[in-house]
Amino acid sequence: MIFPFDININLSDSGITGIQNKTITINGGVTTFLGPNGSGKTQLLRGLKLSLRSYANGKKIRYISAGRLGPMEAYRSDYDGQRGRQIRFDQATFGDKSSTTRRHKNETILGDFGTLSERPDILIKVQERLRKLFKRDLMLDWDGGNLKVFFSRVDQETSSNYSSAREASGLLHLVAILAALYDDEVGCLLIDEPEVSLHPQLQSFVMDEILKVAGPNNEAGKKLVFISTHSTEFIEVNSVEQLSTIVFCKDILEEAVQIDPSIGEFRSRKLQALLTRLGQEHKLALFCHSPLLVEGPSDEIICSAINRKLNINLEAAGSQVLPVTGKGQFPVVIKLLRLIGKSPALLADADALTDNLDIIGVFTSLDKANIFANELGHRDAPALAGTIYNDFCKLVADQWSNIQAQAELHYYWINRDIDKDELIAKRRSAFCWMFSNDETSILNIDNGANWVSIKHRLSTLLDLLEKLGCFILKKGTVEGYYQHVSNLTNDEKPNAASYEVNGLMEANIEAVTTAYDDILSALKYCSQAKDINEAEAIRDLLLAVITPALASIKKETSDAELRLHSNNLFGAKSSLFKLSKEQDGNDIYLLVELASNILEVEGFPLRIKKGSNPIDMVNKALKLK
Repeated sequence: MIFPFDININLSDSGITGIQNKTITINGGVTTFLGPNGSGKTQLLRGLKLSLRSYANGKKIRYISAGRLGPMEAYRSDYDGQRGRQIRFDQATFGDKSSTTRRHKNETILGDFGTLSERPDILIKVQERLRKLFKRDLMLDWDGGNLKVFFSRVDQETSSNYSSAREASGLLHLVAILAALYDDEVGCLLIDEPEVSLHPQLQSFVMDEILKVAGPNNEAGKKLVFISTHSTEFIEVNSVEQLSTIVFCKDILEEAVQIDPSIGEFRSRKLQALLTRLGQEHKLALFCHSPLLVEGPSDEIICSAINRKLNINLEAAGSQVLPVTGKGQFPVVIKLLRLIGKSPALLADADALTDNLDIIGVFTSLDKANIFANELGHRDAPALAGTIYNDFCKLVADQWSNIQAQAELHYYWINRDIDKDELIAKRRSAFCWMFSNDETSILNIDNGANWVSIKHRLSTLLDLLEKLGCFILKKGTVEGYYQHVSNLTNDEKPNAASYEVNGLMEANIEAVTTAYDDILSALKYCSQAKDINEAEAIRDLLLAVITPALASIKKETSDAELRLHSNNLFGAKSSLFKLSKEQDGNDIYLLVELASNILEVEGFPLRIKKGSNPIDMVNKALKLK
């Protein structure tokens, strides 16, 4: 499957007189339908469902309606006006055994929970994200032939299971969408209004998950995704190519509109820069707990890319990158956000520290700043910062000749404003020079010991500021961290950032982690969510399956008997592992393979000797403590 390609949308079943079939161009893994209510987005999605058979690569086509929670309302609300307070929360069910065979045709969440009951690997992926990101656990149980779903809170030791009908509708929507996204039996997925009931940060998280699986469905783990939305969180317009994946709808009786990205006028750098600045992230700061303030669009582009590349889950943790025009606006923006109950963090260029103390003073003035300063043996954080800053400024003014030849090679000096105070350019360049060289190199210059000393003291100040949520770019500006593109002129910075993103998204995890370490520190500070580790999620089930198998395995035991015994004990969950026997002389071994292509767990296959400790063997193989 190669993009772009055209699809003729079959609208014969729309029931609207005079309607004509529509043709749209598929330019990427995600195609988005935009338009006001009544513009025909839902009809187009339903028509696509009929038209995608030859594009599904032999897989299922799944359509999820905007009213997907409908079947649950009989258990969640006074649906007929006669329930009063007698709502049937605890009677909620998600279908019977026979309905699971039709789960891909079911357009409501019943189909997706049916998938969770049949696919233990998908269930584990969803459970792990619920536990680590949303502090919830999810349990499925067949009760009298009907599927029942329960939740519990993992952040409360005494929490008991409660009916899914009592859970927030947003989490039910989230579970259903994630189940559909992770389902590798689905080749084409259509979601009408994925934002329904989802908090803005959850919308961004779902969009990140969509982007991870979207792509040519002849590639492993990829599917074509089509969404109809009213939310800016499900729109990516950082480039002309992304803009071309949007289908603009006005009326079902009229042709939908798409741009052709190959047209010359759409290739100009000015337009690329304009599209880069069209993001709506600043609005999300009102909904998140710890917005990360950055200086402009370039910083925002790089931070968002690193967040996605390293699966930091910034939005799921209640944070958002917020570009602020001009560093002089930082103090007032930070104070405003604090007044409305937010805890903003800051990722700023080096000049936020070297020029004056106005910006960092907003952090050192916090009550907890003195607590951290006390841990360093100082009574007063502002005084500590002031002393270090003043000594740094004095050293630069008095001993500039020691480092002049090297410091004047820095971006800050080369691009200085010659009409402004030259001493400011010296401070900026000196700061970046120190943090670009190790102690041995610095000691080799005249008065090297003094420069090493001030670097140590500045490092102490930077560590203090980072505990308070203030992160200073030691290389000067975000462009100083670029690995894949040379610096462009100031008016081309957004373009340079976009080109840099293309390179870092192709780089390996270790290279990105090392190259962008200062930026990564700020992102991790704002994202308090634990790392997703599917090995942890799978361990308990693995031990439950292999322990009885190790206890019962004998020389005469066949592989078929091993699997039948496991299936009798654990049902569908046992299908997650393929058990077999191996004999070496008098020693008997249990071989365990992971029968899933979507779980990201290393250590398989396992080879466990009968009589050994399965807990030790599993922890060692999965690299768990």
